Amino acid sequence: MIYLKWKLSHGKWGTHPVETIAAMGGRATTGAYVDADGYRIAYLWESIDISQLDSKWDVTEVTEAEALAFAQALWADAEIGDDGTLLYNPPEPGPPPDDAL
Repeated sequence: MIYLKWKLSHGKWGTHPVETIAAMGGRATTGAYVDADGYRIAYLWESIDISQLDSKWDVTEVTEAEALAFAQALWADAEIGDDGTLLYNPPEPGPPPDDAL
């Protein structure tokens, strides 16, 4: 698994390089985690030359540990799944407190 960190083209929204990566012969998927600056972790399934990507996305390769730290800064319980992707399983909601009834 190759982990990428990139910035959405317009802050917290906008385009990302998935289609461009596909045109270069690679396959990338985005993760669910987006920080306040619009950066997100994504997964690259085949190696490509990321230096060829448009600088507006500020794409960098990160380690698994860096990807996990990024996700855990947003969701403390995030973890790496068996397939290498980041997972977050929110706890099941419990019963309402007695004073909420």
